[in-house]
Amino acid sequence: MRLSVPEDPEPGLPARFPRRDFLALAGRGALWATLGAALVALGRFLGFAPAAPPVTFTLEAPAAYPSGVFTPVADGRAFIGRDGRGLYAIVATCTHLGCLVQARRGDFECPCHGSRFDSSGAVIQGPAQRPLVRAELALDGQGHVVLNLSREVGTDFRL
Repeated sequence: MRLSVPEDPEPGLPARFPRRDFLALAGRGALWATLGAALVALGRFLGFAPAAPPVTFTLEAPAAYPSGVFTPVADGRAFIGRDGRGLYAIVATCTHLGCLVQARRGDFECPCHGSRFDSSGAVIQGPAQRPLVRAELALDGQGHVVLNLSREVGTDFRL
């Protein structure tokens, strides 16, 4: 026995939405969403990204940085250290894949892949092969420390 379904709905009843039409609409929606996500990824790859974060930071006076302690600065992107020769800045970006390192017990550790660096930034344990970068420090007219993350200096540089 075959049931017949009316072609037109009865007056006052909502129209039926066939399953085939729903699946076609859902498939087109998924296709457009995938295409949109691919275009966003392509735009990021080609460089249509937000402006780069600042690279120069005006910090506190030199007296604010105690000896033997690494003070995180510049939103955690660098550490200021002080030894007997003066102040120095170590960039907190791991030289392996660019994760931010953390100061631990007088040395630095990368939480992503386990690289460890000593207090001067030299590699203790890989996978990183290069030491942490040192950044330039200077004093401004008011006697505040100015950190410039875009200028690399040698390990002997002190302020």
